[in-house]
Amino acid sequence: MKADRKEQEILLRAINDWEHTGKISHEQARELKDSVAADNTNNNTVSQYFFIIALSCILLAFGAIFIDDKLLEQVKTYFALSNLVITAICGIIAGGWIGYVYKRRNKLSRTTYEVYMGLAGLAVLTTLIYACKDIGAGHGYNGYLALSAIVLFVLSTAFRSKAFWLIGLLAMMGWYGAFTDWLSKDFLFLGMNYPVRFTLFGLLVMGLSYLQQKIKRLHFTHRLTYIIGLLIFFTGFWGISVFGNFNHYSEWLLVRQTRVLIYAILFGLGSIAAFFLGIRYKDDLTRDCAVLFFIANLYTRYFEYFWGNMNKGIFFLVLALLFWFTGRWLDKRKRSVQH
Repeated sequence: MKADRKEQEILLRAINDWEHTGKISHEQARELKDSVAADNTNNNTVSQYFFIIALSCILLAFGAIFIDDKLLEQVKTYFALSNLVITAICGIIAGGWIGYVYKRRNKLSRTTYEVYMGLAGLAVLTTLIYACKDIGAGHGYNGYLALSAIVLFVLSTAFRSKAFWLIGLLAMMGWYGAFTDWLSKDFLFLGMNYPVRFTLFGLLVMGLSYLQQKIKRLHFTHRLTYIIGLLIFFTGFWGISVFGNFNHYSEWLLVRQTRVLIYAILFGLGSIAAFFLGIRYKDDLTRDCAVLFFIANLYTRYFEYFWGNMNKGIFFLVLALLFWFTGRWLDKRKRSVQH
């Protein structure tokens, strides 16, 4: 039986009381204590959040240092190196680092292994970007981003690295944005602006995570794929609730916000649906993400419609009552399930 820390303490205390009062024997008490195991799911979830944040910071650092053609371009000019030479050097560094880290994987913690592989992923990206400078990166870096996503997904599968998979997902997202922009007309792709496009993209990524569950080789990254897809979906949906499906910012400024109110309502209903699905399937991440974006929806609507007209205290009082009643209902539901 698995239980969190508090539940484990309560169970062990109850077993000790039963033993001292003679309700159970010493052997039975020992068996019961051995059957109670600590559930570290929440700790694993928290560590996964920090892992994603750490890798995101690494990617931002990579963009600031390499993508803007500052550091490596200075090195390239100083030593009179060609793009092909830099590609070869970065490829050797990436391959050697990946081999070294993978060889020592059993001596490293999982988080350390992933951070090291994240650094290797940046070396791979650098290798590819200098290779594409000679062969062409495609419109809006289409070719580079597509190639990067494919290579990183392959490396992730080969070396069982979530870091490679995360960077590959971000590269795929960049490719999707560049590709749809390339084919768009008047900033609309198949009649969709950027927020609508990425809301659809988030759904597609979440769908990919469900397919991964059925593929043994890719099963280890399905949860990460789902998290990224969920965040993209809700962020895109929030953008729709603000900007609707207008393709020009100047056009959006001329319309009344009530014209996009239907999107805000749909966004709220989607958050509520995700909230209850998270509770039903005991998915804390989906539940918490739904609450976060539901609050974001309320605050956004407040600033859009009520900031200049409604008393701020009344708004926050209504918001507090809403969440108090919701929390009370959830508490009652939890108690009824336990009984």
